[in-house]
Amino acid sequence: MELYTPHILLKLENRDLLQDLLLYFYIVIFVILLYNITNYLINRIYPSKETSVIYNRSRATRYVFSFIGLICVIPVFYNRIIYLPTILAFTGAGLVISLKDITLNFIGWFLIHNHNGFSLGDRIEIDGVKGDVVNIGIMKFTLLEVNKDEYSDQSTNRLVHIPNHFSIIKKILVSSEKMEFIWDEINILLTFDSDFELAESICSNILKEIIGINDHKKEIENKFRGLSENYWLKIGITTPIIYTNIQKDGILLSLRFLTRVLEKRDLRSKISKRILKDFKNNPSIELLYKKHSIIVDH
Repeated sequence: MELYTPHILLKLENRDLLQDLLLYFYIVIFVILLYNITNYLINRIYPSKETSVIYNRSRATRYVFSFIGLICVIPVFYNRIIYLPTILAFTGAGLVISLKDITLNFIGWFLIHNHNGFSLGDRIEIDGVKGDVVNIGIMKFTLLEVNKDEYSDQSTNRLVHIPNHFSIIKKILVSSEKMEFIWDEINILLTFDSDFELAESICSNILKEIIGINDHKKEIENKFRGLSENYWLKIGITTPIIYTNIQKDGILLSLRFLTRVLEKRDLRSKISKRILKDFKNNPSIELLYKKHSIIVDH
């Protein structure tokens, strides 16, 4: 039995395959144990309530010990490196086919981390799923799902795991921290008898008061300059604007404004409340709504 203890196996110069596999097993157990002890000590010595700090610290520790495990395995593998050409010749074709998804996931991991990819905290939409990126692993990334309803845009508190190779073969919509502002619109339908000019003036004042004229202009311009290293972008209008259109049912006011992705619903609610309040105080403005008639047959 002593022949299979770790220190005896390390001393052997000519180990058989079973002894090599057993040594691999010992190394994996040792690295996992050391990782858990280190993680525990770090959390005890440097406690933190910030989930982002805990996550990044645990992730960095995991990568360090994965590298340490690889370094420990190399000397064991070196004894059998003379068989490498033969092994590759027999298994190469099989590995290419069977590990196709794994290989693509690994390539996808590199693409995600380059300047055209995305990072933690970004909001993305891919293959019909919308959410915030909460983890990026070598094989898959994880989203905290967001309701796709444009009037909700809130988290469902469900985690969605997506293989990294989807970032290669699927279309991705990214709302990145590099450019966190998106255009949003609130559409208001008035009757033809309404004083649309007064309504437009009220809405304009509300947007100026709540959003501001140039509050985001400088910040957006700086972000555009950073993105212009990799993308051809032009800075257009950044101030709120109102479009007026004639519809078959009434007059449509479209309030268009820039908002941060995570503030979209709150900003909509704030603007909508002010509009309803101010319109209520002006009888010359009437919102259009559909009426339904119910006929009761006695």
